[in-house]
Amino acid sequence: MSADTAAASAPETVGTEAVPVGRAAMYLHPLLTADEAAKITASVLNPPPEVRDACWHVGEDLTTIGAPLYRNRERPVFYAEHARATNRMLYRSYQDLYDRVAGLFEGRYGLHAAFVDELAIPGFHLMQYAHAGRYEGGGWHYDQLAWQVPYFVEHAPEVEGILNFTLPLAVPSGGTGMDLAGEEATAEEHVTYRPGLLVFNECEVLHRIGRSSCLRSQERRLTLQGHGVLFRGRVLLFW
Repeated sequence: MSADTAAASAPETVGTEAVPVGRAAMYLHPLLTADEAAKITASVLNPPPEVRDACWHVGEDLTTIGAPLYRNRERPVFYAEHARATNRMLYRSYQDLYDRVAGLFEGRYGLHAAFVDELAIPGFHLMQYAHAGRYEGGGWHYDQLAWQVPYFVEHAPEVEGILNFTLPLAVPSGGTGMDLAGEEATAEEHVTYRPGLLVFNECEVLHRIGRSSCLRSQERRLTLQGHGVLFRGRVLLFW
């Protein structure tokens, strides 16, 4: 079964809204309440010292919490080693959050969702805005993370589906989100992020980080980021 076929045959999930994007779709699912998202945000922003030391990678415009493949694609051995060293640490720190995400996809596909040692557990994007104003987003791209894992490439016929997801936990007061395009790099849809509203797709969709607007200084944009493959009867979630 191809990835597109698997996506088309996935059962509907109660409460999930589909947003058409050309011939594809993005899905929106209310996973957390605003209060739950706020509590998780506070926990992520005030991590145990060992989590901050091992998992936080502070950049000028973006902090990543975890070990994303897209930042380590040229270092597969380092990526796997870092995943083994930090996956359990992150899972223990935010177990309720990971279990909620895994539970959603288990219910959608009727398969067990798992995290594996060799692939980094889904992690976080943190953007911090020092001043009020409008901040531009990112460039247009496809994720294609499943096809950057050598093992999945080697066993491509067994990959029955893919998914990419973002879970906003904190958003700036003036709004933020994701811009989506169909077959051409022109925005056809904008998905507005709300804390606790999971955004996911089941095929590759052209997209970019949307503009953020801050009405006050010292605002944040915090999201949980992840990808997955339907592989050998399981949903493997990674980043």
